Amino acid sequence: MNISSIQKFFAKKFVSDSMFAIAAHIFVGISGLIINSLIGIYYSAEGLGIFSQGFSIYLLLSLLANCGIMISAQKHASQYSSDDETLAEIFSNTLAATAMVSLCIALCTYYLFSLNPGILNSDEVLKFVLLICSTIPLFALNKTMNNFMVGLRFMKVYSGIRLFRWTLIVFGILFISINNAPILTIPEVFFFTELSLFFLLVIYCRPFWGKINLSQIQLHLSFGVKNILASFVDEIGIRMPILIIGYISGNLEAGLFAYVLSFARSILLIPQAVQKSFNPVFTKHWFNNEHQKNELNIGKVFRYNALTILPAFFLLYLFYMGYTYYLMPPEYLFLHPLLGILMIGMSTIYLFGPFATFLIMTDNLNTNLFRVSISTLLHFGFIFLFIHDYGNMGVAAAISISMIINLFIMDYLYKRDINIHLFKNTFFSFRNG
Repeated sequence: MNISSIQKFFAKKFVSDSMFAIAAHIFVGISGLIINSLIGIYYSAEGLGIFSQGFSIYLLLSLLANCGIMISAQKHASQYSSDDETLAEIFSNTLAATAMVSLCIALCTYYLFSLNPGILNSDEVLKFVLLICSTIPLFALNKTMNNFMVGLRFMKVYSGIRLFRWTLIVFGILFISINNAPILTIPEVFFFTELSLFFLLVIYCRPFWGKINLSQIQLHLSFGVKNILASFVDEIGIRMPILIIGYISGNLEAGLFAYVLSFARSILLIPQAVQKSFNPVFTKHWFNNEHQKNELNIGKVFRYNALTILPAFFLLYLFYMGYTYYLMPPEYLFLHPLLGILMIGMSTIYLFGPFATFLIMTDNLNTNLFRVSISTLLHFGFIFLFIHDYGNMGVAAAISISMIINLFIMDYLYKRDINIHLFKNTFFSFRNG
């Protein structure tokens, strides 16, 4: 790989888009660390456990409330990016569909938890969830609008929205923390943030407003429902470890694990950002039957991921040790073995995360549902197998083992259903680099 090839690579719009997305994702990761630190310092590890469990439930409910419509908005906007009339239909009807579903989910959730408080093992977590229910429709609508921007490859807008969201949240939580407000004030911060973003996005997206069409709403709902099962199952696999720890071991252990997990997952913001830029490129080449271009792009992206993984993970570990030593109470510093175990599994997503949505982008939704269902079942199986004997260390090992197995499942299904040889186009791409 010579200097000229690197310069050509970075001159492409895909790379410039990725840089904006990566910058936003890094900021989100830093914001998450700051939020966890503020809550851990001002409200203790137990308070962090309450927040982490409530926030996990909020994200799961928001995913249900969006019903996969944000993916439909992104996919169809990418597919019809040069047709203004169709884009207006896509935007307006995905937004209408999201509004209907999200309001129903928010109301049903509120009454479900109100009438059945025993669902959760902690009264504080229950109160947090009830308070944040009002934010769910706004968050769902904002995700649909922002993913529509991704489909059009307006990555500066997408990145700007994320930066603004987490800036407001960080400063909001900082304000209530230093003023010793109750931890249950945090849901108000999220509501104000999403309401502000909603008005910004509505104003920015004025050129895309079109007529509401019932058949179009049904189309996006149908696509979303097929996709939401896989997305929801996948999100459960991500969020449930915190909830399981909180239920079995208590809020304190959940808070400690959440702190380490926030560091481990922060490294994944880079492949997630690349995925956001890569999805529209892959989708357009796929539907134009330009499969060789996709194979070449997969190899290029993987090679750059592989070249950066060791320094990125090493710097993350050093950052964790320094950050925790100087800013956090002593009990957090001795959790570094957890980070080491989690990083083993996270390495698979760092390398292959940009390619994880190919089944969705090619309309193989049932296969994708099968993939994430198997992965999540393995996730839960290993967690329940290890948690009683090994505690949080066992949960970390369970997460990494299931991630490694998922990688082999993904390679097999890609070869079988979309004729993409993932390992061949990644590990063996160095021969052609």
